[in-house]
Amino acid sequence: MIHLVRHGEAAGERMDLAGADPGLSELGRRQVQALANRLAFRPVRQVLHGPSRRTTETASILTENLGAGATVSDLLADRTPVPSSERSSDYPTHRWEWFHDVPEAERDLDGTDLTAAWHKLWFEHHDEEVVLVTHAFVVAWFVREVLNAPPATWMRIGPIGNATLTSIGPNIAGEPVVETFNAEVVLPI
Repeated sequence: MIHLVRHGEAAGERMDLAGADPGLSELGRRQVQALANRLAFRPVRQVLHGPSRRTTETASILTENLGAGATVSDLLADRTPVPSSERSSDYPTHRWEWFHDVPEAERDLDGTDLTAAWHKLWFEHHDEEVVLVTHAFVVAWFVREVLNAPPATWMRIGPIGNATLTSIGPNIAGEPVVETFNAEVVLPI
């Protein structure tokens, strides 16, 4: 079972700046703690996370509470699938301009890196309980890949909430199926 987790809420209001790498807000830490409580009875032994500060902090809270090890993985880095000129017709025309504003460092042409990342992660971890901490667009692309849906589908999946849980496990034929999607945890008062 692979548990996809979007990082907890990021600190600060300047997330839109290219190169910004904020950590978690106080609410974000509480969200992740509640998620850790939800996962506490699962046999999770490993937490893989992207290299950003907020995914690293999310993984740290999870590992402290789950007794699992944490490993950084570039496969879970923040990426945005951007269509090549040959594939732009896969997306509605009203989306085309939005892609121009995607920072160069986050661009994943036709989602090829994300697709390869998903298949590698599934192949290596489908038979164990592992938590993958990443970003909203990555979770949406992975779900799109599991569903074998058209490329633009990832933009209609969600919104993926902070510290939400999406669980993917094998069906009887060993194929990945979405078992839980974007499940929010209830914060204690």
